[in-house]
Amino acid sequence: MQQSYFGKKRSAAGVVFGVALLVLFAAEFASFAVGAYFVFDRPVSNVVAVTKSASDGSTLAVNATALANNASRIIWIDPNVTVNASNSPVVEIGTGFMIGNATTSKSGNLSATFHIDPSTITKIQSDGQKVHTVWVIGVEPKSASGAFHQLTNDSEQNYTSSARGSGIILFVTLITFELPINFNLGQLFIFLWTIYLILFAVALNGPFRNILSAIRSSTTRGMAALFDNSMLAILTVFPIVVWLTVLVSLVEQAGGVSTGSLPPADPLLEFVELTLAPLREELGFRVIPIGIVALLILFSSGKFRDGLMALWHPSRYLKKNDTPEAYRRHVKYVYAAIAVSAILFGLAHVLLGAGWGAGKILSAAVAGVGLGGLYYLYGFPAAVLLHWSIDYFLALFDLNPSLQSAGEWITFYTLAISVSGAVVLILLALRTFRNGKFGLSPGSWFGKG
Repeated sequence: MQQSYFGKKRSAAGVVFGVALLVLFAAEFASFAVGAYFVFDRPVSNVVAVTKSASDGSTLAVNATALANNASRIIWIDPNVTVNASNSPVVEIGTGFMIGNATTSKSGNLSATFHIDPSTITKIQSDGQKVHTVWVIGVEPKSASGAFHQLTNDSEQNYTSSARGSGIILFVTLITFELPINFNLGQLFIFLWTIYLILFAVALNGPFRNILSAIRSSTTRGMAALFDNSMLAILTVFPIVVWLTVLVSLVEQAGGVSTGSLPPADPLLEFVELTLAPLREELGFRVIPIGIVALLILFSSGKFRDGLMALWHPSRYLKKNDTPEAYRRHVKYVYAAIAVSAILFGLAHVLLGAGWGAGKILSAAVAGVGLGGLYYLYGFPAAVLLHWSIDYFLALFDLNPSLQSAGEWITFYTLAISVSGAVVLILLALRTFRNGKFGLSPGSWFGKG
């Protein structure tokens, strides 16, 4: 029976598993449109402020969450918020416009509407701010100088697609630096969105077969054929990595080692950050350690063009230029680079001040092995899309309460895919090592490629 499912005899198993992966792909791809909706049409910020014109001025409707319970708060437009010598947030008295006061509910929510007279509207419009911001502020007693109010730690600003930024943090493994770029969140999201669409197109069409060709081929070659397509490989590995890291975290917590959690952040900022993270982290933790090793191997043989192309897809260009003997020798260096990359990736979550606990090192390193392996076998698009699936796709269902029920369905579906996918990979890997087939295409390892 194993031969009929995983080998060359005609079987529906490969098609059934392929279709199951396509359902997961449809959910992932749909999340792009949902993400754009939340960024541009329905902000998911902790503070959402809507202004409407009225005959005697304007009204400002403010809805806020994640605040202290039963607490007095000030609605303040365009305050000058900085940090003091103790790195605590403060607002400069006399800046911006205090619109009114409101009290949060027993669950920490706030919903209030304020009238703004025409003269104040005129002043706000001429205060020099390109994008006007609304803050829900709690203040501590005035500073000794009386020039500042220290803010409570739950004071929140509204973020929209128009909110501006002035720099992007990039990684070179554990080294970070800021790229000074002025942008607004909407522009950044559209730029990243375009890159992901390109990467999706690349993954759907290769690197060895397009997705439909791989599924058709699975009727004769079995499930091995599915691994000729990058997108199908991503969709198989993604749930396995997710649930394996969950299992590692549970074991660690049972042993008293906490993975910790990220500090609270505004959902809209977090949403854009999770869109950016897969690209910058795969550049910093996969391309640099692993791709550079492949590049240096090919450069040492005078293969300069293919060495540069190896940054995009290491295994393809190593196998293209190496003899079988040389490849077996060189691949050991790549495996070492994958291991080093995974360790650095795990350490970065703790050492770079993200807020994770020590237990996150191991679970992130486990994910790093999957990301590194997929990068080596299928190239940069595969690693980025796997990382994106773990970060953006799953977080989408947590960042908005209206999607939580859909998130529960997706969670159970990924669990089913992870179990079946793990069985498939184990059986195919056993066949690979028994037959000793290591061709150019990963799918060819498991059958006739």
